[in-house]
Amino acid sequence: MTQTAWILLEPPPPEWSKSVPDIPPLIAGLLWQRGVRSPAAAALFLKPQYDQLADPFLYRQMHLAVDRLILAVKKHEKITVYGDYDADGVTSTAIMVETLTALGANVNWYLPERLAEGYGLRTKVIDQLIEAGTKLLMTVDCGTTNVSEVTHAVSRGLEVIILDHHHQPPKLPPALAIINPAFNQETYPEKHQSSGGIAFTVSRALLRATKYGRQVDRTLPSGWEKWLLDLVAISTIADVMPLTGENRILVHFGLQVLKKTRRVGLRALLGLIGTAQQKIDETTVGYQIAPRINAAGRLHHAALALNLLLTADEIEALGLAKRLENINQDRQRLTEMAVAEAMEQINQQGPQAAYAAFAPHWSPGIIGLIAGRIVERVWRPVIVMTENGLEIVGSGRSIPGLDIMTAFETGQQYFSRYGGHSAAGGFTLVKTDRRVEFQQWWISHYQKIVGEKRLTKPIYLEAELILSEVTSEVLNLIDQCRPFGMGNERPKFILSAAVIESWQLVGVDKKHLRLTVSHNQTSVNLIGFRFGVRSDELRVKGRLDLALELSWNFWNGRSEPQFKIIDWRVKT
Repeated sequence: MTQTAWILLEPPPPEWSKSVPDIPPLIAGLLWQRGVRSPAAAALFLKPQYDQLADPFLYRQMHLAVDRLILAVKKHEKITVYGDYDADGVTSTAIMVETLTALGANVNWYLPERLAEGYGLRTKVIDQLIEAGTKLLMTVDCGTTNVSEVTHAVSRGLEVIILDHHHQPPKLPPALAIINPAFNQETYPEKHQSSGGIAFTVSRALLRATKYGRQVDRTLPSGWEKWLLDLVAISTIADVMPLTGENRILVHFGLQVLKKTRRVGLRALLGLIGTAQQKIDETTVGYQIAPRINAAGRLHHAALALNLLLTADEIEALGLAKRLENINQDRQRLTEMAVAEAMEQINQQGPQAAYAAFAPHWSPGIIGLIAGRIVERVWRPVIVMTENGLEIVGSGRSIPGLDIMTAFETGQQYFSRYGGHSAAGGFTLVKTDRRVEFQQWWISHYQKIVGEKRLTKPIYLEAELILSEVTSEVLNLIDQCRPFGMGNERPKFILSAAVIESWQLVGVDKKHLRLTVSHNQTSVNLIGFRFGVRSDELRVKGRLDLALELSWNFWNGRSEPQFKIIDWRVKT
C-alpha cells in the first residue's frame, strides 16, 4: 500500500475572509489555497467568464499561421491536418478539420497507426501526402521534435504549420509557424494548453481574422466556435492539463456544451455507456468518454474515434460507438491482466527507488496505462516495456518532483526515439539486447537522486473540518469550484479524533466500507470505497483522524451530503 503524507495547508490571513463576507469561511479558505487573492478573482473563479480568454494573436507566430491558412482557403489548396492517436490528438484534429471545413477549405486529415507508424511525422507519409496533392501540412499534438521530417517536407515544397504542446527541443524544425505554449519565449499567457486547447485558440484566431468567414465567402454565426468546446473539454481533461486559468474557463464551458452536444457520435456513445447528457461532468469525461476515445488508438486505429466525432449520420454513429465500446472492453480486460502480471514482477524486485516491468506479449497500446496504474500503487517512477515487431518500446510514468524527461535525456544513449513531459514519456530502445542494461540504469539513476529519502504520496488538506459548518450552501459552493482535476483538486479536509460508532462492509463484493463516526456530539455516515481491506483497523469507540472529500450524493431522485474517506489514521 502506498505510504501517504498528510499536509495541512496554511490557513489564509484573517483579513481574507473579511474581504469576501458573502462567502463562508471554509470556501474562502479553499479559494485562497487556489491562489485567489481578491474579491473580483473570487467571483471569477466561482463563475468563469468566456470573455476572459486571452487574445489568440498573443502567440508570437499566430499571424503567420492564420495568414497562410486563409491563403490556402482562398486558393483552394489542399490542407492536411496530421494528428495523433490519443484523445488529445483526435479531438484537436477534429477541431481543425471542422473549423477549416466551415471556412470552405479543401481539407483532409491523417492519423498515424500506433503500432505500425508510432508517434509523430513519417517521411514516407509526407511523400504520400505530397503525391496526393497536399500543399499545406498542419500538425496537431505532434511535430515539435520532427526536425528531419519537416526538413524533408520543406525540401519538397510543402509548407508546415505545427500546433503542439510538447517539450522544446534543442533544435526546432523549419516550419512556417509553430504554435506551442511550452516554448521558452512564447508570449501567450496560458502555458499549459492541451493540443485541443491550442487548436481552439487557432480557430478563434481564424474566425476573427476572417470575420467569421465573411472574408472567404462564408457566413458563420458569431460564437460559432463555442460548439467546439465539447472537444476542448475532452482534450484538456484527457491530457491531464491543469484546470486553472484559461483551461478552467474552457472546460467549464466545454462541459456545458457536452450536456447539449450536437455530435451524434458522442450522443450514441453516451447512450451505450448509460450516461445522461445532463449529468456529464469532468469525471464522466475522464473515466468514461476519454478512455473510449483513447481505446481506438490503443488497440485498433484512432480513425475510428475521429470518424465518431465528425460524423453527422446517426446510423453510422451508432455503429462506430458500438465498435468503440467493444474495443474499450477489450482494452479493460487486457489492462487488468497485464497490471496483475506486471505487479508480480514489481513485487519480486523488492523496495527500490524506481521500477521496470517487461513482457513481450503486452500490447504497446496499453503499456502507458499499466505504468500509470503501478505508479499509483508503489509511488515510484515506473517504466513498462514490450515488443513491437523487432523493437522494444516502453512507456514511463513518474511522480511529482522526479521529472521523467530529465531521466530520458540523461540516458538518451539507450533510445532511438523518446519524448514526453515531466510526468509521462515514451521511447524505443536503440537495441533490443540493451533492455536489461537499460532497466538497471533506470533504477540506479533514481537511486542516486532519491538516496535514503522516503517517498510518500502527499495528501493536501485544506482545513480542519467542523461538521456543523457543512451546510447546503457550502456543498453548493464546493460544486461551483468545479471542474476538479490537475491543479484544482477536489478539496480534502481533516476530521480529527472522530469516534467510531459502527461500520459495515457494503457493495456486491464487500470491498467498500460504510462508517459511522461522531464528532463534537454530531454523528455522520462516511463511505470508503475499497476501504473494506482496512476494516480490521477499526474498533468501536476508537478514534480516527480522517481525510475526507465532501460532495452531494444524488441517488433515486434524492440528494444528500456525502463524506468520502480518502485516508485515515488510527489514534492511539
